[in-house]
Amino acid sequence: MSSNWVQTAIPIAAYCASSITMTLVNKLVLSGFQFHMVFFMLAVQAFGSVGLMVLANRVGLNVKYRAMNMADAKTWFPVACSQALMLYTGGKSLEYLNVPLFTVFKNLTIIAVAYGEKLVFKAAVTPLMLTSFSLMALSSIVGAWNDISFTGWGYFWMTLNCFTSATFVIHMRKVIKQVNFQDFDTVYFNNLLTLPLYIVLSLVQENWSGFVVYYSDKANADELSQFVQGMFISGVAAFAISYCSPWCLRTTSSTT
Repeated sequence: MSSNWVQTAIPIAAYCASSITMTLVNKLVLSGFQFHMVFFMLAVQAFGSVGLMVLANRVGLNVKYRAMNMADAKTWFPVACSQALMLYTGGKSLEYLNVPLFTVFKNLTIIAVAYGEKLVFKAAVTPLMLTSFSLMALSSIVGAWNDISFTGWGYFWMTLNCFTSATFVIHMRKVIKQVNFQDFDTVYFNNLLTLPLYIVLSLVQENWSGFVVYYSDKANADELSQFVQGMFISGVAAFAISYCSPWCLRTTSSTT
């Protein structure tokens, strides 16, 4: 009994730590600097996740993942795209909302996940679960009361993020059984499949000419250094949360 509790508690704690780190770093990168380049940040995160996995494998650590192949790529690509939508809408939300308010909406997402599982997997939503969800949402609202403000674009992107987050979690839980992925397999396929997409969208949509001109000015050298550091930490945190999400999902449930 004690062993089972520890095996469940460790991935939950790891996911919480990586999620908090990711949220705070993303908030810094997307609202603390002159340019808010969401796709570039996501590309750095995807590259960092894949790069750290390959490096760990090369130096002999116990990091093994399935080689990219067409059959699994076709099956997993919709899951990777749903993750990309979740991360993009979350990044856009953090441009406009503060972290406490962002957390309120993320807690509301759990309710959407619960009812999504009821629809897809015929899982039960018990009165005790609803009570727990309500108390969680209420506590986050109380905690963020002094920070609550209305920002139209922020609420728009956050609503989309709640929907895409629930879709990603439920879709991943369904497909992961079909392809029999292990934890590192999901990290590798999610990030390698979406990396080219992020790069193309960043080059097409984001203001790279203005970015280069602004940070070529020596007066902005300190800000550029902080930006690079934030991006580096973001890449490491992305690897952590990419691994912890399926690990936690495999050992607990989607609503946990």
